[in-house]
Amino acid sequence: MPERFTILQWQEILKLDIEDSKSWPKIMSIAFKQPYYKFHDIAEESLILGTSLIINKMTQRKECKMRDLTTLTLGEFVDLDIWMVMGIEKNIKGILDLISIHKVEYIDEALFLIDQYANFRISTYRQYSVLFGLNNQGEQEEEDLENWNPQQVAKGWYKVLVDLADDDLLKLDAITEQPLKKAFNFMALRKEKILEDNFKQLQQKRQHDLQRNRR
Repeated sequence: MPERFTILQWQEILKLDIEDSKSWPKIMSIAFKQPYYKFHDIAEESLILGTSLIINKMTQRKECKMRDLTTLTLGEFVDLDIWMVMGIEKNIKGILDLISIHKVEYIDEALFLIDQYANFRISTYRQYSVLFGLNNQGEQEEEDLENWNPQQVAKGWYKVLVDLADDDLLKLDAITEQPLKKAFNFMALRKEKILEDNFKQLQQKRQHDLQRNRR
């Protein structure tokens, strides 16, 4: 059994249906980097065992150094957010290019880095839960993040960026290059002011309705 598997091997195996016995020789072929025919006539029990060991090994993590995620820009966070909801297996290269500090070849290191980013992502959304209108209830909150529709996320972020740029295309790059925390603090303060203004208007309307009813 190989000690480690590459990202490419992981991607190739993910394309197969591991529940289908016809996929097992293919999984073995990819994992051992051997021709498919060498595994075609192996006993089913051996294929089951081999495939199980391969899948288990491919879920392991190996700690490695990564980028300081607090240095992310707003644009980088947006890209990562969209890639995460669109599927890690499809966008792993782009994700790793932004969060790793060295070239990552093996899946155990890649999954470790992505786990760390996922925790940072959830922590960031939780910190700004009012800004993003999330349910601040632990597991339910994480479930909300996982169930976001990719197209809606991409469209939603574009609307945010366009709004921050005051509908000026030439300002978009300047907006996306802003430090993440600086941008989110600005957005949170602006939303807080909007909520305060809306509350004051509602109070005024209630007061006006009350006075009118008394006449």
